[in-house]
Amino acid sequence: MPSRIPVIVVSGFLGSGKTTFLKYLIENTNKKFGLLINEFGDIGIDGDLLKNCNSCNENSFESIIELNNGCLCCTVQDDFVPSIQILLKTNIDLDAIIIETSGLALPIPLLKALSWPEIRTSIYLDFVITTVNGESMINGSPINDLFSINTQYKDIKKIDHLSSIEELFKEQLEVSDIVLISRSDLISAKQFNLIKKDLQRKVKPNVPIIQSFNGEINLGFIFDSSIKKNIHQNILTDEHDHSHAKIFSDFIKTDYFLEKNQFEFEMSQILENINILRIKGRIWIPQKNLPLQVQIVGRKINTWYEKVDLKSVSPPKNGGMELIMIGFEKDNFIFIKNKIKEKFKILIDPK
Repeated sequence: MPSRIPVIVVSGFLGSGKTTFLKYLIENTNKKFGLLINEFGDIGIDGDLLKNCNSCNENSFESIIELNNGCLCCTVQDDFVPSIQILLKTNIDLDAIIIETSGLALPIPLLKALSWPEIRTSIYLDFVITTVNGESMINGSPINDLFSINTQYKDIKKIDHLSSIEELFKEQLEVSDIVLISRSDLISAKQFNLIKKDLQRKVKPNVPIIQSFNGEINLGFIFDSSIKKNIHQNILTDEHDHSHAKIFSDFIKTDYFLEKNQFEFEMSQILENINILRIKGRIWIPQKNLPLQVQIVGRKINTWYEKVDLKSVSPPKNGGMELIMIGFEKDNFIFIKNKIKEKFKILIDPK
């Protein structure tokens, strides 16, 4: 059974900084991405970006699909699912799939489509990033060019909804796991804090709202490859004139374990009142042929059974768990460790 591929959804209105952010992301990782771009005209990622990014080469054009003939949330069956299938079929060694949606697309139908039977066993939703134009937000609007947005509406040939800007923005924020404030170099710290305070009322609890400087962010918010190499250390400190939020990491390895449903329930309770960015790892459950893979972003928990490379891991004989935790506060790691050791042990061995 091949490994499931994580899917990253990036949403935001025209001019919110999606393309600039994705360019920085691709150029500063060594991962291979499949890109599904739903924008119109000359907006989005073109062939020149693909040629110049570090993770691709001139023979990798099958890694990107641009859909300019409709709104993805309205063409799920005709365009979205087949495009995902094409990416999976032509790129067997993808590290992740990135979906850049039009700001006019309703995010929820797209997220639901990731669970369609045709593709759900091959992919999983990792997280949703929403980009917001900081410059326009200080003027009270998520967009800086209403004329261009209205032109987009008129140019789309396939669209079954005509939601207001306020409705679209509300839904983008509601499903977000990370919110990026672009053009942060053009606003003051006071203005950023005002924007952040306003957005915090519209997103899920503890969703990070962070600054993006010309597309640049601390990539530890998204990928943990460098974090794994620096366990118990402060990482990814910024050397530029601006600063990013520090991210910390920790590791827990224990012989405690829970069955899939029990684990999801207990972890949801543990995460209820703390701020954690992500948790990744696996659980070895006795009598199960495959380990339970764990992917947690904020309070969103994904688990499934999948094989691992036994050359790189040594499964415990009587079950166990190993998790990498990533977040902003070290005290939260201590809290999670104590709760796991306390609650999981009681559930397994009630003596």
